[in-house]
Amino acid sequence: MRAVAIAIRALRKNYGNTRALDGLDLDLIPGEVLGIAGPNGAGKSTLMRILAGEERQDTGELRAGGTVFSRAEAARLVAVVHQEPQLFPNLTVAENLLVGREGGNVMRPASPASDRALMEALGLGPYAARPLADCTLAVQQRTEIARALARDAKVFLFDEPNSALTDEESDELFREIHKLADAGNIVILVTHRLGDLVEHTARVVVVRDGRIAAELQGEALTEEAIARMLVLEEHRHEAARGAREGRAETALVRAHGWTHRGGAFADVSLTVARGEILALMGVEGSGARELLRSLAGVDPAQGEIAVAEATGRAAIALTAYVPATRQLSLYTNLSVGDNLLVRLARPDIADGMGTLRPARMRTLAADFSRRFLVKTRTLTQGIRSLSGGNQQKVAIAQALAARPRLLLLEEPTRGVDIGARREIYRLLEAYAGEGNGVVMYCTEVPEMFEAADRVIVVSDGRLSAPLAVADHPHVEALATEVTRLERHGRAS
Repeated sequence: MRAVAIAIRALRKNYGNTRALDGLDLDLIPGEVLGIAGPNGAGKSTLMRILAGEERQDTGELRAGGTVFSRAEAARLVAVVHQEPQLFPNLTVAENLLVGREGGNVMRPASPASDRALMEALGLGPYAARPLADCTLAVQQRTEIARALARDAKVFLFDEPNSALTDEESDELFREIHKLADAGNIVILVTHRLGDLVEHTARVVVVRDGRIAAELQGEALTEEAIARMLVLEEHRHEAARGAREGRAETALVRAHGWTHRGGAFADVSLTVARGEILALMGVEGSGARELLRSLAGVDPAQGEIAVAEATGRAAIALTAYVPATRQLSLYTNLSVGDNLLVRLARPDIADGMGTLRPARMRTLAADFSRRFLVKTRTLTQGIRSLSGGNQQKVAIAQALAARPRLLLLEEPTRGVDIGARREIYRLLEAYAGEGNGVVMYCTEVPEMFEAADRVIVVSDGRLSAPLAVADHPHVEALATEVTRLERHGRAS
């Protein structure tokens, strides 16, 4: 298989009345990193699942070296690095790498030297003996990357692989990706980060409506060109932000003397106004993520907190939290409709005796699906059948359905395309416009520039003075100020 191209011809796949792939043609060339971009629901995920042997196409074929590329060959020769890690949390990092390669040894097999070298190269050496459940999302994602690299695969599919990684970790990942391509493998990168596509791929194909809408390479491969193909028209959020600027600065949330019991931050004060979208910016370990989680009661903290008129535990009860990993919000064994309802209180969906009311549940699920812009064929289909952007909208919808006063989100559009990202921003704006508050933990300045009213930079557990996004005419100006505050915080 090495150095043999794969030709994809006239690929079609339907799900009921929905056509996911519509005669798609594509050549996969060994030795290059191919980028694939496209809006949610365009057919990218279906194409990847068929290539990996996870699903069968309705018509069309994949050929390698003149012969049909079968599902059995795909299962053996294609390695996938998923956006959401598909791992075993009860095993150690090293043991996760060995899954499927244990051989006949009935005892716990030791990691071969090649695995140990790979873990060191990806910065996993210190975590090799640690249970995966005790590791951060970044470590889990690097473990899945290492697991794919450890296989004797010839085709490598990377699906948003660095969405939870730092810049340094991303640099190391892309070095490994280019090594794979240089060795003659087929490497595919699916990402919504347009800068990564331009910097690290030789060719980008844009998938729209189940077909290849454009192929960009050479001088034509720019972020602007990809963005033009992804969206039909540009929308910005200055109007919504301007409307929020006129609101009275009435405090909805106050935290004082707020201290993380794990030491991530101490004695901080924070205020969120009614109708405000506040972004907390900070690298992993800065304390920003822990601060947001503590406001939801997920991380232990002490001090004074008030939400609306409630204090203490009653204040925490008025919050809703959406983690960065969708799998922690969604129940993959349940339908789209059931996932939309899981946070509702019993009186919303049951009678006085506690018996569920199916008709009421169907009505609520349909209403939430419309209100929160969830694109789904039916409410009874499995949640995993939705695109990543629509799964994220379900995660946010189930939180908002519980009618909190403060919504807390980690990286709300991680791994989401431009169109779905803007729909999510509109959901947050509408929620804030009702007098509620939103706090987001962000790692990307463009997201803060698009969605937030104020930004607070967290560095080494300390909070900067708030930055008003409206005071910065463009994203580069905001990025410069955020970088200055990060450096100042570290120096202090």
